[in-house]
Amino acid sequence: MISNHLSLVEALRPASDELAAQVDQYLAVGGKIDTQCQPAPRTPGPKQPPTFHRPAVKTETELQVSRIKEMAATMSRRDICAKEGITLGVLKGIAGRYGIKFPIRPKQPSPPNRIDSIRDAFLVVRIKECIAEGISRQQCCNTLKISYNLLYRLIEDYGIDYPKLKPAFR
Repeated sequence: MISNHLSLVEALRPASDELAAQVDQYLAVGGKIDTQCQPAPRTPGPKQPPTFHRPAVKTETELQVSRIKEMAATMSRRDICAKEGITLGVLKGIAGRYGIKFPIRPKQPSPPNRIDSIRDAFLVVRIKECIAEGISRQQCCNTLKISYNLLYRLIEDYGIDYPKLKPAFR
């Protein structure tokens, strides 16, 4: 057999020969080498994936999970999300990981869209400028980058007199 470290083997040969001589001397005196004893088998511990979280993050997560478990019995998912400041997707992920069940409740209607009065007032001023320029409603929507439904709602709510153009070739 060829060894890459043949010089190392040759360098350690005197120590190996000395150890073999000592073993022979021990056996000649009447010593016995016990080969029956084997080391006790290692019992494998519970295998868990390594955690890469800082201990503080782990305790924060555990506290959040315990809070969510307590709230799940009495509150809806939407209310829990609002109270914890998390999204519904994150809440569903936590519930799946930790086995949290939410009771099924009757559906609540979603809240109506909020109307921003300051933005509406700004758009009303801009719409009146478009009327003064004499451009059509569609061109006004494109200029202000708003939908026609929003323009129509503002015209209705604020009583703006924005004339519709008549078709040119009918």
